[in-house]
Amino acid sequence: MLGWPREMPSRQELLDALGFAAPMFANVLRPNADGSWRLPFVPGDMVDSEAQVTGDHWGAWLGSACPALLIAGSRQPCVDPGLVTEMIARRPNSTLVEFDTDHFVHKGDPTGFAKAVREFLRQY
Repeated sequence: MLGWPREMPSRQELLDALGFAAPMFANVLRPNADGSWRLPFVPGDMVDSEAQVTGDHWGAWLGSACPALLIAGSRQPCVDPGLVTEMIARRPNSTLVEFDTDHFVHKGDPTGFAKAVREFLRQY
């Protein structure tokens, strides 16, 4: 990720430079006024942000028994599917809804995402 360019002369060049991650970011790339294209984030900032959330968060996840909705995309998962299964198994009152999308579920399936949230909230 640190080798990714922040912007390129064309959208396609930026997608090509992203390689395997291109499908994950294709719908969020932004045009510049000069016709070039850019990422909506600074790659180094994303790496730093990820480093800040790395660690053991079981205490926070298990610290409440209030209902929780866990939404996950099954394509290019950012969270290990085994961890998602364990999260649901270990926390009472948790619900998992999986979508055939990438990490950005709300963009990949906005209708399904909204329906899942509405249905979850209606229960409470």
